[in-house]
Amino acid sequence: MKRTTTIWPAKAQEAIPINKHKVPLWAVILIFVVALGGGAAGGYALSYQQAQQSVLKTGVPKALAPVVSAYETVTNNYYKKVNTTKLTDGAIKGMLGTLDDPYSVYLQNNDKTDLDDTISASFGGIGATIQQNHDSLSIASILPGTPAKKAGMQVGDVLLKVDGKDVAKKTVTQAVDKIRGKIGTTVAVTVKRGNKQATFSMKRKKITVDTVTGKLAPENKQVGVITISTFSEPTVKQFKATVKKLRKEGAKSFVLDLRQNPGGMMTAALSISSMFSKNGQTVMQIEDRNGAKEVYKAGKKLDGGFKITEKTAVLIDGNSASASEITAAALHQNRNIPLVGEKSFGKGTVQNVGEMGSNKELKLTVAKWLTPNGTWINHKGLTPDVKVDYPAAAKITLINATQLKPGDKGSDVKSLQQMLTALKIGTVNVNSQYDDATQAAVKSFQQANKLDATGTADQETLAALAQKLSDQLTKDDPMVKAAVQEVTK
Repeated sequence: MKRTTTIWPAKAQEAIPINKHKVPLWAVILIFVVALGGGAAGGYALSYQQAQQSVLKTGVPKALAPVVSAYETVTNNYYKKVNTTKLTDGAIKGMLGTLDDPYSVYLQNNDKTDLDDTISASFGGIGATIQQNHDSLSIASILPGTPAKKAGMQVGDVLLKVDGKDVAKKTVTQAVDKIRGKIGTTVAVTVKRGNKQATFSMKRKKITVDTVTGKLAPENKQVGVITISTFSEPTVKQFKATVKKLRKEGAKSFVLDLRQNPGGMMTAALSISSMFSKNGQTVMQIEDRNGAKEVYKAGKKLDGGFKITEKTAVLIDGNSASASEITAAALHQNRNIPLVGEKSFGKGTVQNVGEMGSNKELKLTVAKWLTPNGTWINHKGLTPDVKVDYPAAAKITLINATQLKPGDKGSDVKSLQQMLTALKIGTVNVNSQYDDATQAAVKSFQQANKLDATGTADQETLAALAQKLSDQLTKDDPMVKAAVQEVTK
């Protein structure tokens, strides 16, 4: 089995690297976090150019005189020539650092690009997913109508070079960074197919990620389960299309899954909240630093006249934040829609994003947001009406090692033993030691899955175990089952 860099529920175009940090296994395998983490996106009050003009007209504020003095002192007297761009960037970062606000940040280059891609749920690419094999990278899938498809690339092609530079031994992340780029620019990808090599020259195209997916619940085909991974520019359109599709398939009620959704665009959250609310109902309030409030009410302006009146339940967990909480709170308070799962994250602030010149952005917290009834949930979160915990197997931490063998010890071995136990493979004691029982269980799993039965958990075996556990957790999801029960009472 090959280790495929895909994300659930939505697929990653080009590739998304597997997180190697110690995070819960289910969060990496089951649900990919797009990780915007901010509130509103866009419309920052003062652009970089405007700020420059303002300074020219009014002079430097008195409070900034020491900063200007320090800048001049450093640039004129430091014993080596200084990079003035780095000095100014550092000054901006320093100012934001004093706010003690993790959501107010100065974004440059790749960080800016990542945020822009998250907001738009799109990027410049060729429309293929990449997978990591033992000693190579290959094409795992190709989206229809994309540059990769039109150029003639095929699933299974082994990736050799990008723009003439060798990537055969690179990581997925490194290869993807080279393949992605500005929309409209050209990239040349060299692959090996059988005994032959071929180079495909392609013009990068806008590739849009699915932020919304939907399916009928396995236990009840009249319940549509809709998952929103992040609130981005295409989310509202994708959400409407998903609802319509599920209605045609027979859905009479819905489960809205906002677990692991870190938030995103406030406008998308308002639109979806309005769909579930009666016209005129408050869906959210914004409160500025002076206490002045702006109230957003449900209506055609927000939802385009598209309404959802079916019985619904909302799934939340500790990583449902920001725009996810806006939506969950509006549905709960306006329609008495039950919240199922775990307490949400508790992010009650709004950020605006403003351009600060080429490849630079300022993301700044500008206001609080309040639920329809005026509650500020910051650091408190939303409490579920029906509390359901994740099963123990969903909390197994990701294995960092690429191989585990007899005699090994430590947390990675413990995770391996927990996975084997959850899948009921062999008789293993979770003791963090790769003992004979662990080796026998691994060998049994390898035999059952047509892998090399060595008893050593190599990369292929670990990937196969993770996928099996992912499938089991998806099939036996207690939170979804509880939500389905709520909408079928």
